[in-house]
Amino acid sequence: MLEAYSKDQSLGLLESRLPEGVVQVRQALLASLENEPLNTRALIMLARCHLLSDELKEAQHALEVLIDHDPAHVSARTELARLFLSSNDSTEAIKLLTEVTSSNPEITENWRLLSEALLQDEQAAASQNALKQHAMIVAFNEKLQNAERAFANADFKAADQLCRHLLQLVPDEVRATRLLAKLARHFGHLEFSTSTLARYIEARPADIALGIEYAYSLLGTRMHQEALTQCNRLIENAPEVIDSYDIKAEVLYFLGQYEESIAIYRELSAVPEKGALCMLHLGKVLKTVGEVAEATTCYQQALELEPDLGQAYWELADLKTYRFSEEEIASMRALLKNSETSALNAVLIGFALGKALEDAQQFAESFEYYQSANTGYSKIRPSHYSNQNEQLKSTFTAKYFADRKEFGHKTDAAIFVVGLPRSGTTLLEQILSSHSLVDPTQELDEIVSIARAAGNPNESNQVAYPQSVASLSAERIHEFGQRYLDYTKTYRQDAPYFVDKAPHNFHHIGLIKTLFPNAKIIDVRRNPMASGWSLYRQFFSDSFHFSYDLETIGRYYNDYVGLMDHWHTVLPKQILSIGYEELVNDLPATVDTLLQHCGLKFEDACLNFHLNRRAVATPSAEQVRQPLYTDALEHWKNFDAFLSPLKRALNISDR
Repeated sequence: MLEAYSKDQSLGLLESRLPEGVVQVRQALLASLENEPLNTRALIMLARCHLLSDELKEAQHALEVLIDHDPAHVSARTELARLFLSSNDSTEAIKLLTEVTSSNPEITENWRLLSEALLQDEQAAASQNALKQHAMIVAFNEKLQNAERAFANADFKAADQLCRHLLQLVPDEVRATRLLAKLARHFGHLEFSTSTLARYIEARPADIALGIEYAYSLLGTRMHQEALTQCNRLIENAPEVIDSYDIKAEVLYFLGQYEESIAIYRELSAVPEKGALCMLHLGKVLKTVGEVAEATTCYQQALELEPDLGQAYWELADLKTYRFSEEEIASMRALLKNSETSALNAVLIGFALGKALEDAQQFAESFEYYQSANTGYSKIRPSHYSNQNEQLKSTFTAKYFADRKEFGHKTDAAIFVVGLPRSGTTLLEQILSSHSLVDPTQELDEIVSIARAAGNPNESNQVAYPQSVASLSAERIHEFGQRYLDYTKTYRQDAPYFVDKAPHNFHHIGLIKTLFPNAKIIDVRRNPMASGWSLYRQFFSDSFHFSYDLETIGRYYNDYVGLMDHWHTVLPKQILSIGYEELVNDLPATVDTLLQHCGLKFEDACLNFHLNRRAVATPSAEQVRQPLYTDALEHWKNFDAFLSPLKRALNISDR
């Protein structure tokens, strides 16, 4: 897999020996080109060796071979123009430099060379214009570098302002557009990021940085098959670029092709620049497939490579079964006192240290770290919670469903598990997927994607979601339903039923029941204090932004219950609500009720769900691989004294 990368690294080492070792480098390149005569980097280096030795004809031949092979190769055309300039052939130099400045205007050196060639050709005015263009692009590039530096330093507001200013100066400039797409992805505007990049990707297939950003955007919008196609295209066009393999491994992970993902990460682990992050990613996949011991080792190795890597500490904590040593706790404390620890690393270490002290029953200090981590992340990713409940309730009424009883797909294959995160949805999915007739999938986002598509304001006379759903024709509803079923094929096997466990789909039960009137829906609900505390102590990264503030969690819980009450009213007896506490305290009876609701015969395997070795990619992975235990039901009471904001929001008296 990494043969091209290794060859490219070897060429890089050879290049570092220039100009002093030109004779030896040339000999090595000629030997290399015997095996691979069209290696573009080797040819450009060989041309440079010839130029350093004043072998102009040989240099020209090497460059022309390369250009015949790759007509769009900018560096080869630039070097050939430079050669023509040195030979006083200004006409050919101007022709080449005019082409490369037109196709890649951002390369400042080409404008300087063009000015020199025009002057040599006695075109003084044109030469001055090229110099002015050179100065403008130098200034533009400096501003772009400042924007990219701001993005790298997490100053996203400054990066956004600079980027938009640059695009006002030069609309559609590809590098600024790529940065704008990265910013959009950071702020969660994934569809905008993807559609923006899609306009450029076909026109600039050789722009690997653009292609990689496009692959990440496709991944962010859960267009996994499209992302895999893009990764394969990148690898075919530039097999030496290591980042393409990295993102391909991540895409394969989300497609459930875990062994292939692991194989790539294992090979990447030998690449020095991938280091700690590669070990983190490998650990994540190993954890998903149940190889917890090796995953633990990966996280520990990541910390050896990068001792302040907060993500590694958090991944260890998120195993739920890992216990930090006194030395590890001391290291985390020291890192939080270190002013050089980044804000995000401090957040992740804070969550991990909160978990470590919670396990040590030092609850007051544990809460301090949890609180600091949540507050810190709220500053990094500010969010303002609002809900659409009133719009949902006014759109999806009993009359709405009565008027559309003949609409939608008649399949009953889909079983939707909804609720709040950390409330037992993964456990319920594990129980259902232990049945011989039910496939697990993942936390699919396709229903959310369809909701966005149904409310696309770019379509004529289109109102926003959810009101937009009411105007959909029977044909359009059928198309959306088929789109969902086609999407899920990637994640299913051969069972007649499958589980879509995306907790936030409780918002979209109206849409689900419009598309699939016969779909089974199960709502898993947990004690609000236990649910709220479990959310607050969990780091969700880019998801569930409401969970980083206790009062907001309480408001969200109330809104969730209120909306579920509405769904039960307008869809009577069509949604099964299961209490997490009931499930834990009386598993056989609750499972029997669950299977009856889904139209499935009872199977003992559903009671022995912990023996199911399927891959689990949620924070509850290790918990659902164990028999049920009741210890965690009232674990929140250890922190009761600190949860007043949550209680107030839930209207629970604080005594």
